[in-house]
Amino acid sequence: MQFEHPIYLYVLCAIPVVLVFFFITLQWRKAAIKKIGDPALVKSLMERNSQLRKFIKLLFLILALTCFSFALANLRMGSKKEKAQKEGSEIIICFDVSRSMLAEDIKPDRLTRAQILVSQIIEALAGNKIGLVVFAGKAYVQMPLTVDARATLMYLNTINTSMVQTQGTNVGEAIQVAMEVFENGSSDNKKENKAIIIISDGESHDGVALEMAEKAATENIKLITIGVGTAQGAPIPTKRGGVTDFKKDKNGNIVLTKLNEQALQQIAEAGEGKYLNLNEGSNVLKHVKEAINSLEKDKGEMYEFTEYQNHFQLFLILGLCFLTIEFFMSDKRWLWIQKINVFETTKTK
Repeated sequence: MQFEHPIYLYVLCAIPVVLVFFFITLQWRKAAIKKIGDPALVKSLMERNSQLRKFIKLLFLILALTCFSFALANLRMGSKKEKAQKEGSEIIICFDVSRSMLAEDIKPDRLTRAQILVSQIIEALAGNKIGLVVFAGKAYVQMPLTVDARATLMYLNTINTSMVQTQGTNVGEAIQVAMEVFENGSSDNKKENKAIIIISDGESHDGVALEMAEKAATENIKLITIGVGTAQGAPIPTKRGGVTDFKKDKNGNIVLTKLNEQALQQIAEAGEGKYLNLNEGSNVLKHVKEAINSLEKDKGEMYEFTEYQNHFQLFLILGLCFLTIEFFMSDKRWLWIQKINVFETTKTK
């Protein structure tokens, strides 16, 4: 038995706060009654008021809060243990962080849309080894190869256009750095289980990119390029003193950055790979998964895992029931109960 997301158990810390607030409210109410007049007289005028019902409503609220906390944390119980062998490929995602990625020709901007796509790719390829390389005019390893998808997503969320000061779109160096990551972290460099995914607007590059793409092909590394942006382009926003402006050339004209599809297609062809456009939507993820699934799988060591059954539904239903009862339950006595007096005697004249 375990909780899948134990961090949500901290919701239970709200219970003492609720209790303190409840008793403070009771004390404030008593003080208010004393100010009105004689407490006994005021109490007789408020005979429908029920202190017990207030405590019962509080109990239902606490039970609902506890159940919702357990539902979010997802209590799981193991049903059976299985043995399996790790199988996976090795993928390096090269992420363009040049300032042109701030252009808003696709909403909200190129960088954000690219991050959303990469997060979907990482989740879809969970179980494979994935690494991150960021590049602009220079390329750097953001995260080496790992099977920890959550860690990769965490590093992905830190990506921004100020990470690489040297501007440009040096795809060639990005491929070179990715290949070095394979050499340093791969279990077998001869296997055809590697892929490089390049996310970029391809705005500017040199001939080295084609050369490195050809080298990757000779080493049986599958190359996938994904274009971000539009052919119409958009200005590059800049912020100065809190004011948003746009990048200008030497003559003061606003510079437009456009998606260079031809360059990215040439790089993909040189690497005997595939070019995709981010605007193709779900088809991009589909084609990436198909390409990675076609790679040779690296068989690792045997491992044992437990198949769990989730029980969050039970706590969710109980929580909703307790909350519903608390919501519709009045803190006043019912009138028909007050009329019942089993000890009442008939007065004789």
